[in-house]
Amino acid sequence: MGSLHGLIPFCLVLVLVLSSNHLIAKAHKNSTNQIKVEADFKIIAELAGKNAIPNADFQGLAKLALTKAISKGNAIYHRVNSLLLKTSDMYTTRSLTGCSTNYKDAVGLINKSLAALEAKNYDDAKTCITDALANSTKCEDRFEELLQRNSPFTFMKAKFGLLCLSGLKHINLLVQNERLITEGCSQTLDKELCKSTVVFFLENKGLGLHGLAKLAVQKALQDGTRIHNHISVLLKTTSDKCVLKKLKSCSALYLTAIEKIKESLPALDCNRYGDASTWVGAATDSAETCEGVFAGKSNTISPLTPMKIEFSKQVSISLVVIKKLAGN
Repeated sequence: MGSLHGLIPFCLVLVLVLSSNHLIAKAHKNSTNQIKVEADFKIIAELAGKNAIPNADFQGLAKLALTKAISKGNAIYHRVNSLLLKTSDMYTTRSLTGCSTNYKDAVGLINKSLAALEAKNYDDAKTCITDALANSTKCEDRFEELLQRNSPFTFMKAKFGLLCLSGLKHINLLVQNERLITEGCSQTLDKELCKSTVVFFLENKGLGLHGLAKLAVQKALQDGTRIHNHISVLLKTTSDKCVLKKLKSCSALYLTAIEKIKESLPALDCNRYGDASTWVGAATDSAETCEGVFAGKSNTISPLTPMKIEFSKQVSISLVVIKKLAGN
């Protein structure tokens, strides 16, 4: 009995020492992570403020130019076919028939370039545009070779070429921007989060830190609401009972996430950044729990995963900015 009496204080001291060491280690880890987050945010802010990375939607500008190029290419194609119906000269017919094929192919290539641009296959997009330009040049060359004169489409072809070149220019600027951001984020703790945050900052230059935080949270709220609405649609169209059960759980989880994000907005307005960060962070937990519900024992693939990835990215951006606000 005496032996046991002496052992209890010793065990108590050991537990206290181990607990103390654990807390010290945890505090050190949190401190280290905070330093890394601060360093990452400094890199993000520097990248977003660089004049070398313009605040422009180069992808949107490229799409606009290429869409106009398609319209111009189609106009030339229809003009070619209209003239084909009126001509009887053998060489003119050969020239026009070749041009018809050239511009049909050119328009098809520009359409492919738009799809490649959307998929971020920039090299493929540029190759398609270059090939489309080559097709328009073949039409002109054929008229020069067979008839020793310019085609009736020379002026229209020049406009088509300028639009294609504008698309190429903006794709090159887009690639340059993404390379600068990727290189700048290469030393950060979370490279993908860094890139997403820099792009978000660039798209919203002029807003202060508080304005950026509020906008990021509002976008996260929109994404969460979109997922919840999508779940409502799936609940009406799904017949699998197992999937329905999981969808109902996810519906409740995303509703909770939405409510937490909504609660963070007035907290931001009152400068209660700790509360705002906690509530926004809880939204990520709800989204992850939903993914776990679908995985479960049956390892079912969640139909919400692609939307959840975008939601989590926006929530992470919100947390980055809120944490920076809390540190100011």
